[in-house]
Amino acid sequence: MLNYYNHSVKDSVIDLKSDPETGLSSKEVLHRRKKYGENNLNIQTTPLWKKLIEPFTDLFMLILLIALILSIFQKSWTEVIVISINIALDIGVFYIQRFSTERILNSLKEKTIQKITALRNGKEVEIDASELVPGDIVILHEGDRIPADGRIITESGLLTNEAMLTGESESIAKDAKAISGKKKVYEQRNMVFSGSFVITGNSKILVTATGDNTEYGKIASLASSAIFTSPIQEKINKLVVRIATIILIVAVAVLIIQLVDKIPFYEATEFTLAMIVSAVPEDLPIVTAIILAIGAVRLAKRNALIKELRAIQSIGIVSTIASDKTGTLTENRLSLRDFWNPKTDSKAKKNNESFYKVVSESAIPFDAATDPLDLAIWNYIKDEEPHLLDSKPLKTYAFDQTLKTSGNLFEDKTGKLHLVIKGAPETIFSMCESMKKTDRERAESELESFSNKGFKVIALASANINHEINELTRLTKNDKFKFEGLIAIADTVRAGVVDAIKQADTAGVKVKMVTGDHAQTAFAIGRELGLCKDFSEVLDCSKLGDIPDSDLEDRVRAASIFARVTPEDKFRILSIIKKSEIVAMTGDGVNDVPALTNAHIGIAMGDAPSIVQDAGDMVLLDNNFANIVSAMKEGRVILANIRRMLVYLLATNAGEVIITLAALLISGVQILLPIQILWINMVTDTLMVIPIGLEPPEREFMSQKPEPKNSPILSKVLISRMVVMSATMAIITLAIYYFASSHFSHEESNSLAFTAMVVVQWANALSVRGTYESIFKRMKVRNPLFILSFIAAITLQCLVMFGPLSVLTKTVPVKPVALIITIAISFFVPLIVCEIHKKLVKP
Repeated sequence: MLNYYNHSVKDSVIDLKSDPETGLSSKEVLHRRKKYGENNLNIQTTPLWKKLIEPFTDLFMLILLIALILSIFQKSWTEVIVISINIALDIGVFYIQRFSTERILNSLKEKTIQKITALRNGKEVEIDASELVPGDIVILHEGDRIPADGRIITESGLLTNEAMLTGESESIAKDAKAISGKKKVYEQRNMVFSGSFVITGNSKILVTATGDNTEYGKIASLASSAIFTSPIQEKINKLVVRIATIILIVAVAVLIIQLVDKIPFYEATEFTLAMIVSAVPEDLPIVTAIILAIGAVRLAKRNALIKELRAIQSIGIVSTIASDKTGTLTENRLSLRDFWNPKTDSKAKKNNESFYKVVSESAIPFDAATDPLDLAIWNYIKDEEPHLLDSKPLKTYAFDQTLKTSGNLFEDKTGKLHLVIKGAPETIFSMCESMKKTDRERAESELESFSNKGFKVIALASANINHEINELTRLTKNDKFKFEGLIAIADTVRAGVVDAIKQADTAGVKVKMVTGDHAQTAFAIGRELGLCKDFSEVLDCSKLGDIPDSDLEDRVRAASIFARVTPEDKFRILSIIKKSEIVAMTGDGVNDVPALTNAHIGIAMGDAPSIVQDAGDMVLLDNNFANIVSAMKEGRVILANIRRMLVYLLATNAGEVIITLAALLISGVQILLPIQILWINMVTDTLMVIPIGLEPPEREFMSQKPEPKNSPILSKVLISRMVVMSATMAIITLAIYYFASSHFSHEESNSLAFTAMVVVQWANALSVRGTYESIFKRMKVRNPLFILSFIAAITLQCLVMFGPLSVLTKTVPVKPVALIITIAISFFVPLIVCEIHKKLVKP
């Protein structure tokens, strides 16, 4: 296929066997539709069967399924019921979240059919955009969404917005002239692209590509090309593998010890399997799913829609946010930011009223304005001089490609004609021949100052003419123009974004801006956002080919702003950053799709096309960048609570395994009955672990720096604390049992050991409320559910020791003094040990 931008209109038409005057025949259209298909995108989606089996591919879920099979083999029906309920609830939460999110996203997708004007059989006809084929001739008008890629045949004042493809927010002037050399999309001025919009003017185009073959389609096809496990899931999987390995080693050791003690093989195997099941923290998946679902609901109330629950976990460890500029950090809405009136250097309103009038007269009438530049002018005038909104020109002149100007003609009460134009400064300067050298030097100085700030600069001029003209090219040298001044235009920064960036910086998270804009424009916006201070922090990606591969990684890591970025550049930049950082990428255009799928967390905007939303893990329904920081906060809180739950549950399970193994080695007896271990795992742990998972954050949680990318889910500090707590639990339980066995019966000693184990869990639950803060500080933090659960756990334990539930757990009455001493030791000793650990072992 030709690079049509390199070829003339005539050559392009010949190559596609079309006719710019008559278009294609109906017969030829049918033939080409069979060859090229409909003008629709065929994006690969996840099939239903994959969605259904997805929760079963989780490594922890596989461990639970193995535990379920072992329980069935043992005929431990209570365990079977409990594990089955956990699995069912976990899967249920996953399906509800997944399909409810898809339903919301589907409701956001466009359901309207786009109609366009095409030439068929020599006549202009209105057809569905999906019916277009390569070679069709299409008529484009102001406001149209361009339905396919096309070579411009003719145009009149054509300006398009290609931000959806290129990320460049400025309107692009188009023409039909052939271009030499290889050009990137944003340099192909004689081409229009599917998904972009006509801002002003009209055009006749030759369709060169449809559907998946368009630039839009090529980018969209990358939406599902990057598949990888989330960073948090990788960390959890590594932990699960280690837990499974340890359980397997201990199980083999326990089996061997029993066989050496001449315990029958069947009994030894049954006991070993029971120990394996008890060592699995089966509550963790469902409790994690519940707190993630609660977090997703909280974020949804802030207009942040989580497509997959694990995304909340991952965003909690994000260390870099690579954000698209247009539509995310900015509103994709131009605003008049500054001006220079040569008559006065003052910005005071009273000194510029006549200049405001000239500015308003340079724009397309207020009620007909569609060009972002004209809208920016009117929004400014509306605030400063609203009475000027009603100015009505005699004639309006659309943007002229040759002169690079547009304007309005006015007629006063005496019949005199007054023309006001706006356009490129160099063009306006050349038209103002009477402009003094000193005045031009001053104007050029102001132009340079505005340009250095990254503003798009427009010059204004006026002239009294003696006759009405049909177009600006009819102007003659007799029409003497007077230079009126300069206006500076720039994209508008979204409200709240600057504060959100500051919060991210406080949390140690770097924000990098990625845009298709020119380097100077990108620098100005970046400086306004507080992302950079010096131009050296800007990397112009149009020059990436000039940077040696050995230097590129260092340049990418050092840069805060990436300018003139193509979709391929975004993908490459993110791949480099991902090597050392956990990256979240935001985007609202099709040009962002490859980067969204390549990022650890892809964040799409609510008004983005459906393929962009499909590529993201999270959708910001209100396009508010500040909600990313809210999601980051939520993620950090949830991740901290998952770690609390892991320490709590694993300490219990490890303590049970140590007790079982030590008792076998010391006396060859079981000091805790299987039903008692089941009670601890299913009742005490379940009651306490949910409120632990909903614990409010510690005071300085958002000032902590992100952890290194390859750090484990549990730090050395938390692992050492878990080991200390499980060892303390085992020592206390074993000591109480063997001390009591010398004074009381085996049943009474068992009851005291069981009580000790439960009470240690209460102390453990209180301790883990604070990862770094002491229990005394955490007691002041409100968590009503924790208090209710704590009271419920105590009540149930009283029923076990003194009430009807004692039959279930096979406990017997014990002397009150022995019980009080057991409770006191089991409660206060673990608390003291944990507080000493917090003081001595710092993160």
